[in-house]
Amino acid sequence: MSFELAPPPPEAGSDVVIATLWRSGTFDATYYLSQYPDVAAAGIDPLVHFVRHGARENRNPSAYFDTHYYLSMNPDVAQCDMNPLYHFCTDGWKELRKPCKDFDVWWYWSSYLDPASDAINPLAHFLHEGIESNALPRPQGPFAQTTQSAWLPERPVKRICLFAGYDPDGLVDDYVVQYLRALSVHADVYYLADCVMQDGELLKLKGIVKDAWAGRHQRYDFGSYALLANSLVGWDTIDQYDELLLANDSCYLVKGFDDVFEQMDKRRCDWWGLQATKGIAKTKAEPSNQFKQPIAMDTVRASMLDRFEEDDTYDFLIGSYFVAYRRPVLSDPGFRKLLSTVVQQPNKQNVIFKYEIGLTRYLITRGFVLDTFISSLYPFHPIYSNQHFKLLEAGFPLFKRYLLTANHYQVAKLYRWKEKILACAPEADVQTMERNLTRITDQEVLERNLYIGTSRLPDNEQVPATLLTHAEFIEADHRVPKYDHWWAFPVCAFSGVFSGNERAVFEEIKDDEGVFKIILTRGKPVNVEGRNVLVVPLESPEGQYHLLRAKILFIKHTPTRNLVYPLSSDLHDLINLWHGIPLKRIGYASLDQQNRRDAIAEEHARCRAVISSSSIDTMAMAAAFYPLSYNDVWQTGLPRNDFILRDFEKLPKDLQAESQKLESALAGRGLILFMPTFRNGAASACYQFTENELKQLEGWLLENDLVLGVREHMADRSGSYAEQLQRLSALDLSDEHYPNVEVLYRSARLLITDYSSCFIDFMLTGKPMVSFAYDYEYYTSVERGLFYELEHVFPGSICSHFEALYTALKQSQSDGYSKKDLSYSWKKKIFFEWCDDLSSARLVNRVKNLIN
Repeated sequence: MSFELAPPPPEAGSDVVIATLWRSGTFDATYYLSQYPDVAAAGIDPLVHFVRHGARENRNPSAYFDTHYYLSMNPDVAQCDMNPLYHFCTDGWKELRKPCKDFDVWWYWSSYLDPASDAINPLAHFLHEGIESNALPRPQGPFAQTTQSAWLPERPVKRICLFAGYDPDGLVDDYVVQYLRALSVHADVYYLADCVMQDGELLKLKGIVKDAWAGRHQRYDFGSYALLANSLVGWDTIDQYDELLLANDSCYLVKGFDDVFEQMDKRRCDWWGLQATKGIAKTKAEPSNQFKQPIAMDTVRASMLDRFEEDDTYDFLIGSYFVAYRRPVLSDPGFRKLLSTVVQQPNKQNVIFKYEIGLTRYLITRGFVLDTFISSLYPFHPIYSNQHFKLLEAGFPLFKRYLLTANHYQVAKLYRWKEKILACAPEADVQTMERNLTRITDQEVLERNLYIGTSRLPDNEQVPATLLTHAEFIEADHRVPKYDHWWAFPVCAFSGVFSGNERAVFEEIKDDEGVFKIILTRGKPVNVEGRNVLVVPLESPEGQYHLLRAKILFIKHTPTRNLVYPLSSDLHDLINLWHGIPLKRIGYASLDQQNRRDAIAEEHARCRAVISSSSIDTMAMAAAFYPLSYNDVWQTGLPRNDFILRDFEKLPKDLQAESQKLESALAGRGLILFMPTFRNGAASACYQFTENELKQLEGWLLENDLVLGVREHMADRSGSYAEQLQRLSALDLSDEHYPNVEVLYRSARLLITDYSSCFIDFMLTGKPMVSFAYDYEYYTSVERGLFYELEHVFPGSICSHFEALYTALKQSQSDGYSKKDLSYSWKKKIFFEWCDDLSSARLVNRVKNLIN
């Protein structure tokens, strides 16, 4: 390609960046001056301005190079302070980095240029020739597919297989012989190894494959496929078959292929593979790759292929370790061009993007209907995660060796791989797999890969002198061992106190010397009794050290809020104890969180389990903690409720002391406990009592020797109610003074709340309660919404205005605070499977069963 260039600026003679950009043809001077008239007005050469100033000011050198986009997508370039367009012209385009969101380098390169040659910069070609000839900078949809019009082969299918091999020792391993023998039942197999074979090794394949070759070409598996197709076998031979299968020796054979080919021969499609993948290492954190449940391939074909094109990095692929192309694809010149022009690449990433992802994308954009043996798209990279074993359960015939030899996604506890394979396929020859595995993998590396997330990893590190950075913490999390008997208890992220469910669980095991209990504090002292207990600040080197090694973590909010650090949920078991039985919708089900659902689901997916109190509560928690399933909700009862029902003498000493402190503050008066819920509007959303209403309350309290105690929600720091009710000499019952709310429940004569789920726990006392639901319509329809209609579950008066509240209080007092609601008993059964003090014991048993 040649194009006419304007004369270079004088500075090009001494500035390599200016000279390179001038020669590249990627800088559009006319565009630059039209977009930035200040440059034209100053009379500065536009290229010189861009190099000296414009790039740092995020100015764009052409309509198809977005400076800000390029730097944000390539932080390595931003960090080295290199001119972004210069980087793109010297290295970036060859590394398939996109100059802007709307120009895809490899797609354009492979569509309009020679895929085997890097002589022409695709962006320069597009700017000087492509635009004028109406070439597309990226694929344009729609790409939705239906199988109705796809190809259905005649049976029996005549199939050819091009098989790529490699062995570091130049051997044809026994597992390869097994694999090829099973495959040869269904296809004529041609074998090429990208290595020098030892004498006589290829003879092992005699009578199994049609022909076999070996020789080093360093083009990975696609290089072998290309050599076989172009010369060793030839397209003329391939044309004699109905289906071309590409396969390689990166997998162990788990079971024969009879089921695979029997199923796929019945399906209409133009090409197919064993499974589809969305996401690679580079794009693991992308929002489009955060789905947690399998998605039906029918859904993928019908509605998701266009969405995949919206990602900054296209990362949908059909695995090239086993993929079949039928007659419509084999007849396509573009397909043959891509497969025939495979050349050596500088890295494995380019191989994946150019050939594995590239072929997938090409065939989809050309309208060739795809299918997969596994009928769903599993989360992220399933063959490199524990999802692989779910694939085996679904009949998947292969096991990806790289999962064990590299384990690059740090999958925990892979040492059980043989057991898990045999559970799915009892006939699998795991001994042959293991012999190969130990021959080709360094023993120390293999040991680490198999025992990540266990105590088998070496642990000779000392507590660091300073806090680990975010990146250092992530690296350490995958490096250090995890101990099943180390249980960590972060204190409340809002109040900093150690109370509630997590405290109750601790009390259950405080004297269990077999469990090392780590309490992670947040600025407030924690004094507890027990054996084998460590109390240490969460945000300290010692806190990080112990948190990294604790297998079991108990939280009460989200992982991020409670744990602060980026702990891997694959390496730790996060048990979410939450902080109550919800009445109002929370989490994924909350009305005011609909625009944050993806982020909420991502947090919830990190939890191993969440607890509940009854069968109905289990359904509510499953809805709130999506994508956790019903089976991930442990119905144990809430541990903290043990403190409501337990005999006073058996309570922890600090709870006894709190109770005595409260009785002293009451001085013989009866306690009316006021516990409002949290509102998004904080102080402005609270009820504003009038002067007359406060006088009425004050008079009623004094007349009946009562005192009002106020405990606002732990997340509400406005103190609006406490401030309003000061004139009533209301007691401050905040967690600052009374960390354990169960003490308040035990002492109170009556509870006033609105929509706080505290009333549910309070039902265990059998005492009366009143709901002051002054903004019921707004709260239920706009702010949060409720899981249950309040009148169906609240065992007391529901008051929409102050007069009704005042009447209900007086009526309850005159009744001697004895419950009058005949529905109290059955409403309590909605929320409580048990009314005992054994919830903590049930929870501890579930955790120990999980470990075992």
